[in-house]
Amino acid sequence: MRVPRTAKSGTLGKLMVYAPVLLQVISMLRRSQQKTRGKYVKARKRDRLLDTLLNQAERKLGGKSRSRRWF
Repeated sequence: MRVPRTAKSGTLGKLMVYAPVLLQVISMLRRSQQKTRGKYVKARKRDRLLDTLLNQAERKLGGKSRSRRWF
């Protein structure tokens, strides 16, 4: 008799385990790219899209909150 697989041993469970780690690695790579490029260089459209997606994913996983700026 076969035992049904639980969600933790399935593909979705593995994805949920590795997602925060992968997100941290991608964020570190983006930060290192931004440091080498310079502070005042305008990012390309693709880079802005990637930054937006990374920020949203970090907020969803609870790693980063929105900060309000006064100026």
